[in-house]
Amino acid sequence: MLRAVKIRLYPNKRQEVEFNKLLGCYRFVYNHMLDYKMNAYKETKQNLAITDLSKHFHGELLQDENFSWLKEQNTKVMKQAIRQMMSAYDNFFNNHKGYPKFKSKKDAQTALFPLEAISRNNTFETRHITLTKSFKNIPFRCSKLYWNRLRNFHDAIRSATLTKTKSGKYELSVLVEFPNEAFVKFKQTGLLVGVDIGVKDFAVTSDGEVFENKHFNRANKKKMARLQQQLSRKKLDSNNRNKIRLKIAKLSEHIANQKEAYIHEVVNSLLFNYDTICIENLNVSGMMKNHHIANAVQEVGMYKFKSILEYKAFVNGKVVVEVGRFYPSSKLCHTCGYKYDNLRLSEREWKCPICGTKHDRDENAAINILSEGLRIIGSRTPELKPAENPTVDDRSSEPKKLWFCESGSENS
Repeated sequence: MLRAVKIRLYPNKRQEVEFNKLLGCYRFVYNHMLDYKMNAYKETKQNLAITDLSKHFHGELLQDENFSWLKEQNTKVMKQAIRQMMSAYDNFFNNHKGYPKFKSKKDAQTALFPLEAISRNNTFETRHITLTKSFKNIPFRCSKLYWNRLRNFHDAIRSATLTKTKSGKYELSVLVEFPNEAFVKFKQTGLLVGVDIGVKDFAVTSDGEVFENKHFNRANKKKMARLQQQLSRKKLDSNNRNKIRLKIAKLSEHIANQKEAYIHEVVNSLLFNYDTICIENLNVSGMMKNHHIANAVQEVGMYKFKSILEYKAFVNGKVVVEVGRFYPSSKLCHTCGYKYDNLRLSEREWKCPICGTKHDRDENAAINILSEGLRIIGSRTPELKPAENPTVDDRSSEPKKLWFCESGSENS
């Protein structure tokens, strides 16, 4: 199993300068090759392959005296920029991810180090890492768990991606091939649960457990608005404007880290207690287009929660069952099956006119999601099977959906 271990680097002043040069050259090669490929198609309708771009890189770009500074960098690293650009084209044609864009120095900067550009003498015992000759003994920090993984599996490193964040931090995602059993964390319990994801509460289970919505964005809204106001008053390209920009970037990273940590906390709690988890297949992208609820949906992080849950469940041999998004989980009485068609979003509780049962909207939905999930499992047991082992690293988008949903076709 390929898995990325993220560490934070603390380069000295000289190493920081070298990092910035490398990232700038990497960005230049990416943009130059993208422009070269686009112009070739416009002028001659020729779709250049990676071999054509490599010939141009070695035969023309590196030989041009105007770009002699490219020779200071490791060629194996620079060629990864070409491969990443071609991967962007593949994602555009095959996965409809959007046409490749030119990289900007104002965004997060990245550079990929292949295995050949990483020193094989790394043992990580002293919390230092060596990449190419220009980057020796760079100190780093990470959690004790990540440190132990790097020390135990340093011979299984496959690549590393250097990132300079918008806040100026240097991070390295080390891609390592681990045995599957290294990530088995949760024991089998034999229990099942339905989970309703919402905005009022982050998640409500069919057993009545409620995970509150922490509202990380809302808690920092005033501070963010004040910083944005200060940024708008600063002169363009001034040092004072850059200082405020860094403060905004650090606050944004802090909010994102808080949100992701809480999502992992909720996922771990569910997988610790249950083996089968039933959730709704929500149309998150469609919900984000509704300006009335888009901010609330983005604050909860529904898509990230679902992807993390599916991945961790797969690793630990547990099951995630998706219920169709059009299943009326909130409108059905879980006791008698009555459907309350006129249920409004503002109604958090309602009483069934047939059996008289009082329902909490979210808990009732979770119970119905569990019932529908069990029906799906029972009706399609021969087809319910795990997908292939997903590859997860810092460059992949999201792991594959792992289970058959209500439509009966496998998601990919």
